[in-house]
Amino acid sequence: MKKNDNMKTYLPLPIPVDKPFPELNKKEAKNYFDWFLAHLDERADYLREKISSSLNISEEQLDYSLDSFKPIWKWFLQVAEISKTPPKILKQLEKSLSGQPRSFISHMLNQSSKELSVFTEYVLRDIGMYIGKTFILNFSSLKWTIKHAPKSYVHVNVPLIVGFVDDNEEYPKPFYPDMDPIDIARTPAMNLFDNTQSEADLYNLCMKWVQWIPDK
Repeated sequence: MKKNDNMKTYLPLPIPVDKPFPELNKKEAKNYFDWFLAHLDERADYLREKISSSLNISEEQLDYSLDSFKPIWKWFLQVAEISKTPPKILKQLEKSLSGQPRSFISHMLNQSSKELSVFTEYVLRDIGMYIGKTFILNFSSLKWTIKHAPKSYVHVNVPLIVGFVDDNEEYPKPFYPDMDPIDIARTPAMNLFDNTQSEADLYNLCMKWVQWIPDK
């Protein structure tokens, strides 16, 4: 893979998984979980180093506080990249939509014509690790876990943080949402596709989760 300028200056940490997470068996998922936690401090500190240098701020401002999500996302929006989705992927999507109205297929292909670059996905994983470490350090009621079933679960076999209680009236009570910190990082990044991104996006999303921590 040809490296762009960002990839030349940002050293990513490739993950030891070569298939979709739902396809992992329990041993494989546990090995990834252990690998993830073992590299948590290393990657969070590396992220702090890169951001402090890029924004010309002290690393002390990236102190694993909730407010530190603000400079992190400010930096992310400066380096994030959007790439064209490979034609092969679009062909697979078009094939999977066979039988649907052509207007719907065209809409879906247009919506899927862009994706976050490989570099950006690596950065989001590191930001997710930082998010996870921040929540665990600040709230003693939270803990890491992993769920192996059902295979259809969107967060199956990935490191999760549990201990949240959502009081949304639309959900059965009690409702315990699982936090996938990588997904928490990626969610506001989706705003890049319609140009609605804001430097406060990550902070605002994480503060919603803070509201779901009992006795915080």
